[in-house]
Amino acid sequence: MLTLLRQPRYLGLIALMVLLAIGCSVAGTWQVFRYEQKHSANHHLRSDAHDPANPVTDALGPAASPTSNGQAQKFRVVTASGSYLPQQQTLLRGQSTDSGNNVGYLVITPLQTKDGVLLVARGFIPQNNAADTSPPVPAPPSGPVTVQARLEPADSKRDRFGQLPGSQVDTVNAADQSARMGEPVWNAYAELLPGQPGGAQLQAIPAPDLSNPAGGAEEPQHLAYVLQWYLFALLALAAPFVMARAELRRGEDEDEGTTEPEQRNPEDPSKRQTRRQRRASLDDRLAGRA
Repeated sequence: MLTLLRQPRYLGLIALMVLLAIGCSVAGTWQVFRYEQKHSANHHLRSDAHDPANPVTDALGPAASPTSNGQAQKFRVVTASGSYLPQQQTLLRGQSTDSGNNVGYLVITPLQTKDGVLLVARGFIPQNNAADTSPPVPAPPSGPVTVQARLEPADSKRDRFGQLPGSQVDTVNAADQSARMGEPVWNAYAELLPGQPGGAQLQAIPAPDLSNPAGGAEEPQHLAYVLQWYLFALLALAAPFVMARAELRRGEDEDEGTTEPEQRNPEDPSKRQTRRQRRASLDDRLAGRA
């Protein structure tokens, strides 16, 4: 087999398969990195979702000089005390609470606190009419309230307030909201937990699915990709040897088919060729062919 593998056509195949194996190994190593990254992100989000509630200033800093944009605090439960500002309320359109079957709006009502304004998603309201007409929304309670809510990062895309019907917006953009109100606004919004002041007569926003909170491929999928790419690398390295072995077997079968009858006669051991002799003969012919 070594004689066959030293032929130029097999040397070229071996070089190609080595390059392919290196590429597959790099892809497998990348999937190891992606698995570790996804595992870390999921662990962080699950941990934040189960942490005790803390004041919003502890999580994000003062609204006028925030220490975070809310991305690293996603799903963290915070507390805030203040008064709702219903005149600044907006409706975040194109939302759903059940995988797209029930389309409607999140009711975003600013909560004025002593440290700034927190945008609170009080709940969900279905779209029962055409999108060019905003539905009636239950008013929030008046006077001071203390709420618990789950943080979500705000969006940097413009909310298009004033370009859409009524008080509808496309995004929760803290900078746009701050410019309209003339008040510092935290660069995050908070989804009101069930049973909190302001959620009456609105559909509660369901808790996030923590099976794979970071989204994208799940952790077991990344492990499967790791095994898949490393297996491809091993198959690529084995391919030249398997092909050479198959070619040798074919040559042996052809030799046996063309051997003179007396050479195959079991009664005459002196004229029988052993498998090793036939393989050596085939290797010699292949070497001469190269």
